[in-house]
Amino acid sequence: MRELQLPPTIRTPRPDEVPHSQEILGNIQRRQTANIVQGFTLKNNTSHQQPFTFYCEINIDNANLWRLFQAFLLLFPDEVYFIYGHKDDETPYCSSYQDKFEILNILTPYEIELTMDGFLKFGIAFQSKDFFEELFIMPAKYLQYWGANTDSFAKIMRTFALNQIDDLNFIDEYPWVTEGVLPPSVLAILSPGSPSPVPS
Repeated sequence: MRELQLPPTIRTPRPDEVPHSQEILGNIQRRQTANIVQGFTLKNNTSHQQPFTFYCEINIDNANLWRLFQAFLLLFPDEVYFIYGHKDDETPYCSSYQDKFEILNILTPYEIELTMDGFLKFGIAFQSKDFFEELFIMPAKYLQYWGANTDSFAKIMRTFALNQIDDLNFIDEYPWVTEGVLPPSVLAILSPGSPSPVPS
């Protein structure tokens, strides 16, 4: 299967760019045979501590990441909140609830930065007492999704020709190098509310 197409800002480091540790060098070597391809994993929610049905992680070629983000956004309730943070932030920030299309209009001019900046993580979410849905794009530019409607999810996966792969790997499981392209001003566009942890 063809290897995942990463953004040009994310890559595996060369051996001369990392400490000469056998563990690190061994992980770089293992990266060469990792199953980093397009696809998704899926796990059912068995704890029921939060009101979602399943959780998945999705690899998609970087050229299609924004289209997939938009397709998921259409599934969400009309009012959502935006989540964002620096790669190293333990707790990202959340905006107030806003119309999802207003958020999309604000973000769209920054499509390249949002889909390629390896120092930025962001997403959208909706939460109530009986329902929780979140889409989160990791700094390594793969997606995490907490959802309830398996039929709608399956339809999106079919549209993008993404298949379930139980032994799928992700680039940040191994040493990786990233470069930033996002202007700092974009993070101030949506005023932060209280920090809110991303569910695990």
